[in-house]
Amino acid sequence: MRALVDIVQNLTGIVRFAIGMMVLLGMAIALMVTIGGSYVAPKAVESIAERAERAGDKAIEAAQRERIAQDMAKDGWGYGAATASAGHPADNSTQSAPVADDGWAE
Repeated sequence: MRALVDIVQNLTGIVRFAIGMMVLLGMAIALMVTIGGSYVAPKAVESIAERAERAGDKAIEAAQRERIAQDMAKDGWGYGAATASAGHPADNSTQSAPVADDGWAE
């Protein structure tokens, strides 16, 4: 009978130890996630915000360049003015020659 009690006590000790290790492991994981969330997340958000700001600045600059190019095209200059140097109006909708990417006629 005493042997049976010893076996049960050993088993309950092993189970208690296993559960205790699981609890400690869970607490360690929770601590790592908390520290990671409080340290890494603000850095990541800051980095993403800087990238978004740069992308916004680039979009604004591109819109400004496009507006300037349209204003210049009205006067016969810029990207839409491939035939303006020949004395034709800036509206080159009848032009059959393509305009190169750099704004100069081929």
